[in-house]
Amino acid sequence: MHPRRDQRRPLPGGRPLPPQHVATRLVTAEERDAAVGRLTAAFADDVLPVAEFERRVSAVWRVATAGELVSLTRDLPTVQEATSVADSRDGSASVAPRSSTAPRRLNSIMSSVERRIHGPMPERLRVQATMGSVELDLRDAEFPPGATEIRVKALMGSVEIDLPPHVVVDDRGRAFMGSFTVSGSGRLRASDADAPIVRISGHAMLASIEVEIDD
Repeated sequence: MHPRRDQRRPLPGGRPLPPQHVATRLVTAEERDAAVGRLTAAFADDVLPVAEFERRVSAVWRVATAGELVSLTRDLPTVQEATSVADSRDGSASVAPRSSTAPRRLNSIMSSVERRIHGPMPERLRVQATMGSVELDLRDAEFPPGATEIRVKALMGSVEIDLPPHVVVDDRGRAFMGSFTVSGSGRLRASDADAPIVRISGHAMLASIEVEIDD
């Protein structure tokens, strides 16, 4: 008796498996990891809300076939499309930046990023850490009068931001099963109408975000 053909392998001659075989093929560990990575990137760019992200990630570990796994990410945009959507939501694409050579976006995905900025700050800065870490030193950065927007997101990672002592912070961050803390004396006060304001928003999910004003 001949052994039964393994349906997960290509047909003789290197021909690809028929679509129905792809749909029923068992999922590999690498494919599950890739699906989680794509869902995580979509969540970090505000494409998926928290509840939907949690539902799909849980489903990734329950499905058995490649067809079921594909259905969990089929509707997600590419990385470039997701970035365009996120920029349009926070207004970055429609507002002319200040004259600055500083980056407008810092991303860390399963890696570590350390950056120290000198000179003028951009009007808006996005910081994201997805299963990674970001350390951002802004103590030598120039904050002009008015508000500078820093939107921070951390998912299963960490973000640390150091600010100079002369700014005041408008803290709008939140955390879900994590922490979002601001420490130091530079808090928003009514008497500081002419001082540079750093408006920090975003969220930490299974992560930590720490903002420290240098005293």
